[in-house]
Amino acid sequence: MTGFSNKVKRFIIDHGLVKPNEKILIGVSGGPDSLALLHFFASIRSEWDLEIAAAHLDHMFRGGESLREMEYVEQICKKWNVPFFGKRADVPRAISESGGNPQTVAREIRYRFFREVMQNNRFQRLALAHHGDDQIETILMRLVRGTAVGSAAGIRVSRPFAGGILIRPFLCVTREEILSYLKEEDLQPVFDSSNEKDIYTRNRYRKYVLPYLKRENPRIHCHFQQFSEELAADDDYLMELAGKKMGEIVSCERGFSCSFSVRKFLDIPRPLQRRCIQLILNYLNEGEGVRDVTSEHIHTVFRMLNKPGPSVELHLPGKIRMIRSYDSCLFTKEREPQPYDLLLEKEGSLLLPNGDEIKLLQGKSSSRDPNFFRLPKHVKFPLHVRSRKNGDRIQLKGEGGKKKIKSLFIEKKIPVYLRDRWPIVTDADGEILWVPSVRKSAHEASDEETLFILQYKKRAITTGGLNQNGHSSGH
Repeated sequence: MTGFSNKVKRFIIDHGLVKPNEKILIGVSGGPDSLALLHFFASIRSEWDLEIAAAHLDHMFRGGESLREMEYVEQICKKWNVPFFGKRADVPRAISESGGNPQTVAREIRYRFFREVMQNNRFQRLALAHHGDDQIETILMRLVRGTAVGSAAGIRVSRPFAGGILIRPFLCVTREEILSYLKEEDLQPVFDSSNEKDIYTRNRYRKYVLPYLKRENPRIHCHFQQFSEELAADDDYLMELAGKKMGEIVSCERGFSCSFSVRKFLDIPRPLQRRCIQLILNYLNEGEGVRDVTSEHIHTVFRMLNKPGPSVELHLPGKIRMIRSYDSCLFTKEREPQPYDLLLEKEGSLLLPNGDEIKLLQGKSSSRDPNFFRLPKHVKFPLHVRSRKNGDRIQLKGEGGKKKIKSLFIEKKIPVYLRDRWPIVTDADGEILWVPSVRKSAHEASDEETLFILQYKKRAITTGGLNQNGHSSGH
């Protein structure tokens, strides 16, 4: 066993990355780093009683050249008796159709492939070949760019992925050490010519910044790795505290939106505020984080929360929209409002699209309770519970004439983002009877004149699904 292998083994053991008898999937492009990683695991699988396999995705960026690389990796796997999972994906076409950032789209497709292979074959670990130089580059790039909270820690040694754990055993070694290992083991990797082009930011750091830093300190990768792990541990602790605060003040709706009281939010310490925003963005992006959110975006959120006026709106990366209306703030995935019109028969109940509920019951209620409405005996069924329409008007109880629903929402300071989904109750002829929790119409009956009442129940406040590992999962 070489000094290189012993160094990586110690790193794996110290960080608890691999356990005996586990199934490990290794991402292999065929380049120097991933080929060395595959060889390393192939060399220790008997000693550690591991079951390993390789996964390779051809992004089809370089036509026949990239196809030959996939075939080359498959040949190596056959030679080393390693199961191989390969797939071709037309990433250039996906980039063209989506209009997204090429590197981001390629990464999403690649990780989707890894996730499918892991879940379909019950692998417990996904091993990737990020190394110490990658760590230095990533941290510097994020600091220069203006990273969001949590991302300054760079590449995580491990993180949850696809029901298992994504691990990076090579973060303890440099690119030079990997190349020496390949030479010592007489391994022949493929080289991607695009890795030398200065048009990519990472390549410029690799070619011009890292050599200077390594001349200052050849062991700089060790210091960056230590910094990364300590900062990540501190951030995880603060994320845990932020998650507890989230449970007290945030209401999340089925992965679609999160809302909170601005006043209560601003009362918590600023470090937790930043992390609460990161948790919300992570939740709305289904646990994958939002890669393009920077510290400037977070500071802009704070400016919007403190900005005078009844309402402000901010568009964030990941198609996430922030809307502050009076004391209420909503973060939501951008989508067109979906009108609805639901029928309610006698003694029935309706679950509304936003999770609220309206029930039709026999009984009595107080005329002052805004969550109950007493139906007149002559009301025409079925009732309709629908979203608002242009020109909606209601005959208010105790007032002459009709009033626009839009004006009613403004008077009651109903947040703008809630108005298109707020329930409106009408009879079978379309006459508006009630705007739950807002105002009742003149059609409400007295206790003596009613047989049925409507009850409006708001959804329970929950933070279920919030991932407290709210750091960016870009690596």
